[in-house]
Amino acid sequence: MSKTPFMPLWVSDFLGDTLDLDAAEVGAYMLLLMAQWNRDGNSLPDDHKKLQRVARCGRNWTRVWGQIERYFERDDDGIYSKRLRLEAQNVAAKRAVNAHNGARGGAAKALKSKEQSIANATNSLQRNSSIPEPEPYINDDTNVSSRRSGKDEGFSDFWEIWPSKKNKQNAVKAWRKLNIESKRAAYAAVRAGWFDQWQAASPDANPIHAATYLNNRRWEDQQSIPHMRQIEGGRTNVKRSIAERLEARFSEMDSGQDRDPSKPLFSTSNERDGGGGGDDGLDQGVVRVFPRTDWGGM
Repeated sequence: MSKTPFMPLWVSDFLGDTLDLDAAEVGAYMLLLMAQWNRDGNSLPDDHKKLQRVARCGRNWTRVWGQIERYFERDDDGIYSKRLRLEAQNVAAKRAVNAHNGARGGAAKALKSKEQSIANATNSLQRNSSIPEPEPYINDDTNVSSRRSGKDEGFSDFWEIWPSKKNKQNAVKAWRKLNIESKRAAYAAVRAGWFDQWQAASPDANPIHAATYLNNRRWEDQQSIPHMRQIEGGRTNVKRSIAERLEARFSEMDSGQDRDPSKPLFSTSNERDGGGGGDDGLDQGVVRVFPRTDWGGM
């Protein structure tokens, strides 16, 4: 019996080649082809009695064989269909290739399964081992302990150098949210003077808490303190507003610091007109603000 349970059939070719055959002849031809396929394409015995039984023909065998004999060839083993033998050989070749590839794939799959089993056993051994897992290295320069202590790792060192000791619990919660790299960066920035720089840049701001610093990742801020250089010989009050300078000037005038008491606050009419002296009423303590005119008897 053939190792291939199905037989390829080119339907269009078969129908075209059997147009002149009746149903009995077509049936006998098909049964003979199936018998050859069942023998892996090998020849059928050239024995009419056996062929008649295979084709399931009775007294009509001689007539039927006379119509279908042209489709078969003969060799030393009997009769065969040339095209069916080629199809059987092609199928056998494909089966051999698939079997070879399947064997290689099966070996690879078995090896992968074995490797996976080893990996699973190794992981199980590591989980159940009493030897502690190697701990991550933080940074020697930050003096943060390299021994793991959960998510609070290194917080005590950070809290020690943070100037404002308020809301420690919130700071701990914020610290736990950071990964190792962020903890290192936050610690290093404070140690490098971040708090002092921030305070110098924002002298009027409320003290920043450690939780705010950590939650907002303030160590990533680009702080800059303005540096003002005084120009030699320059004015020192260039930033004073006009109102401030006027107020200062009025204070000086009220105190009389820059005025000669012997001189009037405003010039007399003659002095404004280019003259001097005259009855300006200074001996009586009268100061004329407006120039003298003809008052019209007033």
